[in-house]
Amino acid sequence: MDHQAWLVLTEGFLSFFSPCVIPVLPVYMAYLSREAQRKSLSGWRRRLHVFGFTLAFVLGICTVFVIAAASAEGIAGWLSDQRLLISLIGGILILFFGLVQLGWIQIPLLMREFRLPFRRTSQQAAGIVEAWLTGFLFSFAWTPCIGPMLSSVLVMAAASSQSAWLIGCYGLGFVIPFLILGCFTEEALRWLDRKKRFLPWTVRIGGILLVVMGLWMSVSAASSISAQLQNQQTATAQQDAQTEPEVDENGRQIIPAYDFTLTDQYGQTHTLSDYKGKVVFLQFFATWCGYCKAELPYVQQIYEDLPEDVVILVVNQPGGRETSREGVIEFLEEQGYTFPVVFDEDGSVNAGYGITGLPTTYLINQQGNIYGYMPGAMDKETMLQVIDMARNNEPY
Repeated sequence: MDHQAWLVLTEGFLSFFSPCVIPVLPVYMAYLSREAQRKSLSGWRRRLHVFGFTLAFVLGICTVFVIAAASAEGIAGWLSDQRLLISLIGGILILFFGLVQLGWIQIPLLMREFRLPFRRTSQQAAGIVEAWLTGFLFSFAWTPCIGPMLSSVLVMAAASSQSAWLIGCYGLGFVIPFLILGCFTEEALRWLDRKKRFLPWTVRIGGILLVVMGLWMSVSAASSISAQLQNQQTATAQQDAQTEPEVDENGRQIIPAYDFTLTDQYGQTHTLSDYKGKVVFLQFFATWCGYCKAELPYVQQIYEDLPEDVVILVVNQPGGRETSREGVIEFLEEQGYTFPVVFDEDGSVNAGYGITGLPTTYLINQQGNIYGYMPGAMDKETMLQVIDMARNNEPY
């Protein structure tokens, strides 16, 4: 699990221990154990019976998380294109929710609590369906404690390619204590009564987590956006300085490739302009990108039989949503990839090429100009075809 998953798992766990949940736990456990009392069950039969109704209750909660995850995945394509902006806005929102969690900002809407009355449940045994429905409705009872944390997880999931995984981790952290309570109902009631004085600290810890996540997301996104805007302004100024765009023999505008100097996993330094006279296959990827991982074996196959006038460089930006530099190197070693992967630590190369989605591949011709680019994944045949076209400077 990566650091984001651990953070949201912790948030889910802390959500359970919030003062808005703890006070209703005695009612919750009495509700789930009513039928066991009615049937005069005792010992392990009573414990197993209560656990069964607890499981139904938890499945009701998980139903809402599954719906949230499915909705986030449905807009994954648009979110990928707007990931920097969403990360910036999301980081600000998460920071805001953290301040709400700490009590520094008061929002009336987040302070409201919505409940549905169950008038007949005190007069009849709780059934499996009723327990599931209660868990389902409980998930919509956003209280002052759960609301900010869950909202922050949804915002973070919207900015991530692993939305279902992050929401699932939050749900797991939230429901595990319920399952434990189902096994140790009477013992848990006595323990919770003794630990009431520690509950306010769980809210403060949760708020601090939100503030840390919000600052990390917003600062990282703001830096990338700033670098991207700066490179766009430079490119615009260069274009404005030319009265007429220069074109090649095929009528295409000549656009010099953004030059850079980066270091690969072997410690070797690569400067793009040093490869003039060769065609450069420049690909941008991330280890969390499923389409990237699907086409990397083709890149390795081409690299193993590479013509002398072709260079393959794969660019990775560690940190943020991506794992660390060491984690990327470990991934490459596990998969047996030997092609050079250079690390864009500050994101300037990604910004210089205007990368908004992964994978993206650029072809740089022998003159150091951009021949073309391909957003999205390619199969081996397509890669070989575009490389040959760039080598021969064919029109397209």
